[in-house]
Amino acid sequence: MVRRLLRGQRGSQMVEFALLAPILLYLVLCIPVFGMFVHSWMVVSGAARAGARAASLLTVQGSREAVARKAADRNVYLARQGEDGVVYFDPLRDVAVQTSGGYVTVRVTYHQPSFLPLLSGLLGGSGAAGGDTVPLTAAATFQIEQGGTLK
Repeated sequence: MVRRLLRGQRGSQMVEFALLAPILLYLVLCIPVFGMFVHSWMVVSGAARAGARAASLLTVQGSREAVARKAADRNVYLARQGEDGVVYFDPLRDVAVQTSGGYVTVRVTYHQPSFLPLLSGLLGGSGAAGGDTVPLTAAATFQIEQGGTLK
């Protein structure tokens, strides 16, 4: 009688594990993906700072927007396009420059591939770049130092 009860408990534990294993595996796989998200966000944040700094130091006649885009583009060393044709970063689309009141603000967006099904939906991915991506955005504001002209 005792052996039957023990066998029954062991069988129910196997069923419970079989139901929970996919969820636990998904959570374990999310750990390195979130690490990649943090790394990408740090790169995007650095690119926004570099773009804002370059635009704030512009001393010659020219476009702050072009200088900021070029500096931000140079600092984003992440993948630009996926094998499926999805464009993760395009400086013309993903770098916005705004100048007002002696300050320049650069906003950079990178469309991070999520690598796991359903993850972009959980994190608010819009698919704006196409595919299964999550937009990571960072902005930096610098004071215009040298009084360069804005065209």
